[in-house]
Amino acid sequence: RASVDICRFSVSICRDNNTLKHLRPFSPTPIMGQCSSCIRRFMPFSDIEMRNAETSDELLATEPIPQVHAIDEAMSAPSITIANDLKNEVTGFGLALADVPVEQDRAYWEWRVGNPSGDSTALMFGVSNKRNSKFYEVLAESTVPPEKQGTKFMDLVSVKDGDVIGVVVQQSEIPMIKFYLNGGNLDQDGVQISRFRGTVFPSIYLPPGSTTFATFLYREDQFIHGPPSPDLSPLISERSLM
Repeated sequence: RASVDICRFSVSICRDNNTLKHLRPFSPTPIMGQCSSCIRRFMPFSDIEMRNAETSDELLATEPIPQVHAIDEAMSAPSITIANDLKNEVTGFGLALADVPVEQDRAYWEWRVGNPSGDSTALMFGVSNKRNSKFYEVLAESTVPPEKQGTKFMDLVSVKDGDVIGVVVQQSEIPMIKFYLNGGNLDQDGVQISRFRGTVFPSIYLPPGSTTFATFLYREDQFIHGPPSPDLSPLISERSLM
């Protein structure tokens, strides 16, 4: 109805004095092209364009945003080196923490181990509470051995070049951490953590003098073996859970 009213008179804008001049009346029949042009002048978005915009917004809303995490330099020991551009590979020695807390009830991630020497090395895997530079400064002046610094919720696993450690964290009921070596459960070897408290972050400990490096794999498309159970999910940041 609005389009018919608009089409009854052609309207032009006089640029000299910015006034509207009404031209002669005409029948709407022969000027449908002009009508369309007139509507577009007064209504910048057509119904089709609006529908397309709404569809695009719906697609954007349903597309998952990929999780991007890294090793947190501020929470890791000063002797740890973050070795690649993605900031998910560590070398050196000491404790290293990822920048994402474990928020969901059942989570899974992996560490891919590399060792140019080919020797077996005992690394520690698990979770750790939030750390900062002051934590490492205090411990550096203490008699606490490095492998005991922030590794209460971690366990030793002997690994060699190319091994993959899967870490499962369960927080509902009895909090528990389980470990998998190249897809195999290490429960029978007594490698697991039965209880932990507070906000925790994925962590790894590299021993002094080792040439070992490890890569943190936290997304489904990065996993080499994947979670042992379908109810386990990759790490999800707190803002994504909200």
